[in-house]
Amino acid sequence: MSTELSHFIIDLGQLTRNWQWLNTIANTNCYTACVVKADGYGHGMNAIAFSLFEAGCRTFCVARLEEALQLRSFLIQKNVGIDVVKIISFDGLQTSDFALYQKYKITPALKQVSEIEFSMNIARSAAKKFPVWMQLDTGMNRLGISENELNSFFEESSVNDMTGLDVKAVMSHLSCSDAPNHSANEKQRTRFLKMSKKFQTASLSLSASHGLLISKNFHFDITRPGIALYGYQDNLGINFGCKPILNWMAPILQIRDINKGEQIGYGADYTASKPMRIATIGAGYADGYNRSLSSFGKIEVGGYICKPVGRISMDSLVIDISNVPEACLAEISQVCLLGEHYNAKDMASDLSTISYEILTNLGSRPKRLYKK
Repeated sequence: MSTELSHFIIDLGQLTRNWQWLNTIANTNCYTACVVKADGYGHGMNAIAFSLFEAGCRTFCVARLEEALQLRSFLIQKNVGIDVVKIISFDGLQTSDFALYQKYKITPALKQVSEIEFSMNIARSAAKKFPVWMQLDTGMNRLGISENELNSFFEESSVNDMTGLDVKAVMSHLSCSDAPNHSANEKQRTRFLKMSKKFQTASLSLSASHGLLISKNFHFDITRPGIALYGYQDNLGINFGCKPILNWMAPILQIRDINKGEQIGYGADYTASKPMRIATIGAGYADGYNRSLSSFGKIEVGGYICKPVGRISMDSLVIDISNVPEACLAEISQVCLLGEHYNAKDMASDLSTISYEILTNLGSRPKRLYKK
């Protein structure tokens, strides 16, 4: 593919270093699984997962069964044995697709009692243990089995031995881990310890990226970093050894000089207050460059920072390059929209959102180019 088109450059070497750092700070004997849902947070799930596999990761987490099947199929194509890598699906059990979990060895994180009962009945009929994770709701009230539901379930003598299920791990999710001192964190940890006692042989997993960074009291047996793998976190004042792995490059399509009073873009929203030199860049909101960035964006042009002028279009945007020397422009054909000068966290702050949304909204049209 020509690099003259808009594209993302993704540093797989830095990805590996990020995972290794997260693994290093975890408790001894704590395993660092990798969350690659939402197409690897916009970076490309298959390439991200295989790079992490080569680095040593053997447990991957996704949000949907469809993602799990895609990843398993890809790994099989890469000659990675079906028993070598564990794939956990967070959205629970899709009962109509039960056979797919068995065939492709996908482990569901069961989120409600009905899923437990269904799985037990099928496993008993087949006289074969079915591996699962248990997803507990410790206070977020999003997914998982509540404390009352769990207690009621275990009061039933006919099911309290979990016959038919091989409970590999028990997980929950912290609601306020991006605020390390929030009281909800310790409340959830305490409740998790209490609830998980009903699964005495299972591994315990409470923390994703931010929980991992709070303290080792939250690590238990398995951590599940997601956003941190890609170089981002929101805990202020915490040591963080990971770096962003994605740069967004786009071509300069055209350069022109305009006079004072001329207007730029749809709606004629921008009027030049003085003579200007402008450049049209080959990326727009269809590629994931938010229209609101017309007021905030920062584009790196040969080491100079330039701002958008006028509205962001579907396939292009216009920037003011009046401050860029002619000699510099003569040497470059691309600009950087997202990178060290202005990363996803910076962009998210300007747009009053979070880096997760920026990354997962990156468009499918720009190609992902990987380097090691």
